[in-house]
Amino acid sequence: MDRDGRSQALSAGYGKYKLEILSMRFTHSALAVMMLVMMTPPVQAAKRLGPPIEELQSTPDRVRIVAATAGDNSTPGQILFKVSERLSGESPDVIELRTDAESHADVEIGEPYIVAWSYMRRNRAVKGGWEKDPDGPSIVTIMGLGSPALFRQTEELSFLFSPGTIDDPALKAEQLDALLAQMARNDAHARGLAVAELYLREDLAETFSPERAAQLKSLFESSAMTPQHLELLIRAALEVPGELTDPWLAEELRRIIIQHGTQYDLASFVPALVRTAARGLQQTGSAGDIGLLTLLLYSNNPGVAKAATAAMNAIDPDAAAARARQALERGWIHSETRRALTVYLQGGRI
Repeated sequence: MDRDGRSQALSAGYGKYKLEILSMRFTHSALAVMMLVMMTPPVQAAKRLGPPIEELQSTPDRVRIVAATAGDNSTPGQILFKVSERLSGESPDVIELRTDAESHADVEIGEPYIVAWSYMRRNRAVKGGWEKDPDGPSIVTIMGLGSPALFRQTEELSFLFSPGTIDDPALKAEQLDALLAQMARNDAHARGLAVAELYLREDLAETFSPERAAQLKSLFESSAMTPQHLELLIRAALEVPGELTDPWLAEELRRIIIQHGTQYDLASFVPALVRTAARGLQQTGSAGDIGLLTLLLYSNNPGVAKAATAAMNAIDPDAAAARARQALERGWIHSETRRALTVYLQGGRI
């Protein structure tokens, strides 16, 4: 899948993947951010955006990135930073930035951070679509990930954000090593950045070695992975050469499906995770997976049922048709699933 396709896939799961400036009103729920963005009609077709680090670095005149120490957060909604290194764009030595309540509460005084900030805000009514924010500079957020660009500084992030690193094709192996190491750290916030970067960097798939694939496998086994992060990790892993992920990737996909069953909290990201796992078995599965995929036809999420049908059809069309007919006869399925299976049996299209 090319970058445009990956951007579209990320948009489908996370809302439109783009950078915006955080205002004083921050969304405290990633789901709310996704729903808000998905319900907002675009004024014009948005350009396809790339990996988050690349995007953050793409407009140094508007978004500045620094390594800085948190100096004071006594003012509600604001954090004072003492800049130690300018990674992209210009920045004063000391800057007070507006931020959301959660980041304000979580920041640790005296600790080093990587921060992307801006003194601009979005205003589509003005020429260029941006204007100086009268409320002062603020930390930017990576919309879709639902998180501000404020990361505890690590060796890996310092390397990845260093000027010229992401643009240097000779550093692909080092970039991949840094992303894998950052994802293994106990930092869910920065893990979201790293996993999105890995997924959208399709050029890194060819850089995997058996040792790096083993690191990738260990991430799947981590209980710290959220459904959002795990879903993107599956997508990234499916691009890695199959000889490096066989048979463990298919085993992980089966485990995810078994773990979550067929009835989900539809306001959670679990349906998207199971749907992607089912789609993954379309690529990595075997005839032995027909029984497991059949269970998903009875899911309370039609998208999951459709993905399972497509996977079964790819593995064994005759068995898929038989299981679809059986599900229709039993009648224990979602109405939208019933419509989709009926169409499938009439023309083989799902």
